[in-house]
Amino acid sequence: MFFQSNNKDKTGEIDLDTGAIIERLDNWLDGFVRMLPNIAVAIVVAISFYFLAKFVSNIIKNRAVKRDRDNLGIVLGGFVKWIIIILGVLLAATIVVPSLNPGDLIAGLGVSSVAIGFAFKDILQNWLAGLLILLRQPFEIGDQIVVNSYEGTVERIETRATIIKT
Repeated sequence: MFFQSNNKDKTGEIDLDTGAIIERLDNWLDGFVRMLPNIAVAIVVAISFYFLAKFVSNIIKNRAVKRDRDNLGIVLGGFVKWIIIILGVLLAATIVVPSLNPGDLIAGLGVSSVAIGFAFKDILQNWLAGLLILLRQPFEIGDQIVVNSYEGTVERIETRATIIKT
């Protein structure tokens, strides 16, 4: 406890036990020192997963470039990269805090993803439509296309937009 009432309280005075405060701070510092090896291992794991994610992302991008699907490679490479990084951070968090259950975190993300999905419904629909365009390739960069009253040459295909020069 921070406050000690050995004697009868006097009006207008605060009875503060500084020994309890110092003891609490000392316990926190001791706990931090005991956790340093776990923290160091967690940092190494997180950094390893980051470089693994970059490596896998580059492999996906390079394979897509060989198949002349640059934009799809960028999208899928980035998506896989972030999934690997998130898994690495979850693993690092369980190393630092062993009582942390990644399943509970993922379940919490599942519930919140429903709310996020409703909030960003139009953005997600556009993103998925762009992803389908990248997968199906109904047109390529350099093609002349007509969309509603617009006609032009496809300059870039992204997940959320297709850029045409009219």
